[in-house]
Amino acid sequence: MYNPQKIEKEMERKWKESNVPGKSREKNKDKKKFYFIDGPPYATGHIHLGTAYNKILKDFYVRFKRMMGFYVRYQPGYDTHGLPIENQVEKKLGLKDKNGIEDYGVEKFNEECRKFATEFITKMNKEFENLGIWMDWDNPYLTLKNDYIENSWYTFKKAFERGLVFKDTYPLHVCPHCETSVSYNEIEYNDTTENSIYVKFPIKGEKGEYFLIWTTTPWTIPANTGIMVHPNYDYSKVKTYKGILVIATELVDKVMEKLEIADYKILDTKKGKEFKDIEYTHPFEDFMPIHKKIKHIIVTSSRYVTLEGGTGLVHTAPGHGKEDYEVGKEKGLERLSPVKFDGTFTKEVGKYENVYVKDADAPLVEEMKKRDMLLGEEKITHSYPFCWRCKSPLLQLAAPQWFFKVTAIRDNLLKENEKVNWIPKWAKARFKDWLTNLDDWPITRKRYWGIPTPLWICEKCGEKKVVASVKELGKELEDLHKPFIDEVVFDCKCGGKMKRIPEVMDVWYDSGVCSWVSLCYPKEKDLFEEIWPPDLNIEGSDQFRGWWNSQMILSVITFGENPFKNVVTHGMILDIQGKEMSKSLGNVITPQEAIDKYGRDSLRLYFLSSPPGDNFYFSFDELKETFKQINMLWNVSSFFKNYCKEIEKESKLSLEDRWILSRLNTIIKKTTLYNKKYQSYKGIEILKDFLVNDLSRTYIKLIRERTWPSYEGKDKEAAFYTLNVCLKNLIKLFAPICPFITDKIWWNMGYGESCHMAEWPKTDESRIDEKLEKDFEIIQKISEASNAIRQEENVGLRYPVKKLVVSGSEEVREAIGKLEDTLKKMTNVKEVELGKLSLDYRVKLSYSKAGPKYGKDVKKIENALEKEDKAKLVKEVRDRGFAEVAGFKLEEEDLVIEVASKEGKGFRAGDVSGIVTLDLEETKEIIEESLAKELIRNIQQTRKEMNLVVKQKVKLKLETDKKTEKVVKKWSEEIKKEVGAKEISFGKAEGHISAYKDTQIKFELELVE
Repeated sequence: MYNPQKIEKEMERKWKESNVPGKSREKNKDKKKFYFIDGPPYATGHIHLGTAYNKILKDFYVRFKRMMGFYVRYQPGYDTHGLPIENQVEKKLGLKDKNGIEDYGVEKFNEECRKFATEFITKMNKEFENLGIWMDWDNPYLTLKNDYIENSWYTFKKAFERGLVFKDTYPLHVCPHCETSVSYNEIEYNDTTENSIYVKFPIKGEKGEYFLIWTTTPWTIPANTGIMVHPNYDYSKVKTYKGILVIATELVDKVMEKLEIADYKILDTKKGKEFKDIEYTHPFEDFMPIHKKIKHIIVTSSRYVTLEGGTGLVHTAPGHGKEDYEVGKEKGLERLSPVKFDGTFTKEVGKYENVYVKDADAPLVEEMKKRDMLLGEEKITHSYPFCWRCKSPLLQLAAPQWFFKVTAIRDNLLKENEKVNWIPKWAKARFKDWLTNLDDWPITRKRYWGIPTPLWICEKCGEKKVVASVKELGKELEDLHKPFIDEVVFDCKCGGKMKRIPEVMDVWYDSGVCSWVSLCYPKEKDLFEEIWPPDLNIEGSDQFRGWWNSQMILSVITFGENPFKNVVTHGMILDIQGKEMSKSLGNVITPQEAIDKYGRDSLRLYFLSSPPGDNFYFSFDELKETFKQINMLWNVSSFFKNYCKEIEKESKLSLEDRWILSRLNTIIKKTTLYNKKYQSYKGIEILKDFLVNDLSRTYIKLIRERTWPSYEGKDKEAAFYTLNVCLKNLIKLFAPICPFITDKIWWNMGYGESCHMAEWPKTDESRIDEKLEKDFEIIQKISEASNAIRQEENVGLRYPVKKLVVSGSEEVREAIGKLEDTLKKMTNVKEVELGKLSLDYRVKLSYSKAGPKYGKDVKKIENALEKEDKAKLVKEVRDRGFAEVAGFKLEEEDLVIEVASKEGKGFRAGDVSGIVTLDLEETKEIIEESLAKELIRNIQQTRKEMNLVVKQKVKLKLETDKKTEKVVKKWSEEIKKEVGAKEISFGKAEGHISAYKDTQIKFELELVE
């Protein structure tokens, strides 16, 4: 019996004892190389279903490539730097902010980060390995290692030498919790509801006149230095009881309605450009003295002013927004950013110094009310940026930052993206859209635990020096992290001292360089030159803005080319309702829960059966069905072990033998092609169908009699040979998917040390017979329809039926003519009859539609019909009351549709269809045979309960009435053969009963020693 947990643990022990994973990794060492690079996860906890899915998908392709003869580099990696780790350590140590870290001590803090970053590596390695994933777990690349840090500096130096490193004061998204800027790829937008306000700004020299602005961020008002208007829009001076307000003419009525001002009058209207350079007074200049020194003016912008909402006048704070910054720089506006990185105001904001900006919204609004500057408030739901890591709301602050000038290489990025094979195909367009909209990358972080930025600047003359190796440091350091690296000081040629800038690199830099730094490049070049760039990347769809983004940018900076040949993107793991799994929702399922229920192989097959580009909706019911499919593989191997023997020599093959070998080679051909195209799920679906429908439900049932110990036909060994070929190749095909059960069967069968040391099966084209496969497909579908009728009529499959009637096209008739005996076996019927088709249903083909285009080319007309009219015509046929379309013919300009009667069950095999009916009349012979079949079934069940093997013989004693005894004697030879009975006797029997209709037979079995 298939027990996955027992088998999988057994195989784990065997693999460890025999070092099968290590041997499989090394077996192709001198052959063609395949470079797979693992996107590094954080080692900060136990694996979840998403990370399990990711690694299983990777493991499948690596195993496949190894079986194809490649030497695969399959090194795991872990991200060990960055804010996620710092945040966790801060919580652990009870530190609230960066000041707390400084007080605690950077050296001690970073040591705690190192411990936290590596604490779970061994545990996660074991959890991944537990899934049958054979990475080189003893040698992962870790971004915190000195060698990794040193080699990563090479890319920074390349960027510096190419003029792609610069410093600028620019508004960036800042996380006040993390107290550092975040990259565009670390921003998560969510809908949030906040207060928006309408504010009056007094026009200088015009008493009682105001520019009216609308904003969703009251906290940015202290940084206002300008107001944007559109040069070509009309703006009106509107007289109200609150003063004369300047508003975009088109929005006047809408704004007045929102402000609940019923009595108003338009006094004058001008174009926006006529307001250019007019000055206004900042409403807070009395307690924010800086505004008394600044000129606040109206500026024009065709790009950033719209009439979609607000007042048509845009509050402009160049220190708090990208658009504001660009316009402010162009128009000469002051860039104020009176906010610290912890999100609190600086002393420039007077009495609000050290107040968190979001907490200041309400007090600032009150200030405006006191000054009669606030005209209205309204709730608005809008998209707002949050920190991807800690989920804090982000603020846009202008601060000095170091950047990579990504905009200068954007064209190259787009060109290199075109060379990448993205799977699915839509992923290429998605990444193109991402690259098209890239801004320059703020590459440094004002943090502690990360790769130190290798840039030194002279305090005296500003001369810059970039270090790309420890040798260039001129000093050996045990640890290249802060604070040790900061001890390195260079003498400048001007006589000054060059000190390192204090920042560390953005953590996406760490992972972005991994495909060459993990090869120890540039320190060691041989391996890099042999295998780079990687042949394959596999990650989740969230990595368009993450890992793939940083890899592409840094690779183009370093080498001028893309860093991956093929990229497979997969979706997210969701629950059955399509929700993300989270502890708060209580819908988290761990990989171990799935394993405990159905085993590792079931989980692997379940994941790998889904198109990776789609999100995955996890269901235990679906996992259970996958388990049944694997159980079928086990049952096939058990059948072979119990009834067959391994025969390598081919003898004369029967029709069903030739068919299953043809199907096998077609499956090998198709799965190989799909795997090479990184569309493995398509191959897995046809592979499962082959196992379940072709091999198990069809072929084994057809050859069961030929494999019986008592069978003496000449075709017995042909069945053994054929099933042996199928099983051996099937194990290889399933090996990358279900490594545990396949190796157990391989081992049980004595095929060798491990199926994972075997080569991938090769297609034998000479075995493929497409016509035979099509014929078998037709009779399989006929059999399915017949079984469906049996189920509806409550007639068991083991009981014979008088007659099967099939109505179908010429292809159906040909298939039955060739395979009638096979069809009888499959459907357990005494007779097969070809039914008549009704050919009087004709539909006039619109020749005016097809004729002029294709002339008399019938094939082209048929093809056009297939695409445009077939579905419509099929529906019309069914609407007329016919049961099923059986075929199509084109006669001159008429389309002839062959249809079957209303009775029966329809079937369809590709483009071939027809109708099946059963004659269920119970003749005397059928009743007698059914009685015998039921007796055989009950005896077989009893043998199973007695744990008897096939070769063990029994004595069978039966007790029944005289009439039934005659029937049994007529079937005695068949019964003896089927149940392994040496003899049958009649008399008093105890223990078991077989009943059919109103007949009862008692029986008992005695084992023959």
